[in-house]
Amino acid sequence: MEQEELRLPLQKEGVVRPAEGNIATGLVWGILISIPLWISLIGWVMGIWR
Repeated sequence: MEQEELRLPLQKEGVVRPAEGNIATGLVWGILISIPLWISLIGWVMGIWR
């Protein structure tokens, strides 16, 4: 009985909370990771053209 009582609140928080949080953190990490990739890609292309 104690295990079932502990599981229910965790499932409710797991379903309600992370939906927006994961999207926001995913966008932030995606932007932070993509900026150096774009800079390195532009530098690599400029190095080939010269």
